[in-house]
Amino acid sequence: MVVSGVAGTLELVVEIRSSADMFWESLKTWSAIFPEVLPDTYKSIEVIEEMNGEKNGSVTLWKINPSTLVEGAPVMMEEIKKIENLDELTKTIIYSVIGGDLLKLYKSYEPQLKVTPGDHKVFDEEDEKVEKRGGTVKWSVKYEKINEMVPEPYMIKEMIYKTILKMDEYILAKQKEVTSDK
Repeated sequence: MVVSGVAGTLELVVEIRSSADMFWESLKTWSAIFPEVLPDTYKSIEVIEEMNGEKNGSVTLWKINPSTLVEGAPVMMEEIKKIENLDELTKTIIYSVIGGDLLKLYKSYEPQLKVTPGDHKVFDEEDEKVEKRGGTVKWSVKYEKINEMVPEPYMIKEMIYKTILKMDEYILAKQKEVTSDK
């Protein structure tokens, strides 16, 4: 008897205080920014196959230590991810895991990140203009487990949550640097 995998989805929505545009720009360069923001977690992200920058069709090798963010997580994981669709208009990245440790548990694993600007406005006294800040980052994943014994990817969801929070802190700090340099 062949047992088929079990399909599922998970979602996470995180409010950010930084500029949604800056958050989006940072996401598009994750191979450089994630290891800088969380060096103990994201050991390296290497672009294996580049398609005119980190865009549609690009493939990256991720070396991750999720145990630095999630108790009980494995010490080291490798993932090979392919960007399926990077949409500037909707600020959405859809990618798929095409190799590595996750595929030992999941037949398919297809995350999506979407950044939505908020309507929080901040007045910049020096430039005398109003700037929009804040918004949401939505992460969702469609997956199919290799069998019913495989757990839901809650550890990954928790790691993504903590990564988004750290990214938000990092971008807020960068925004303050830019503001104080003026």
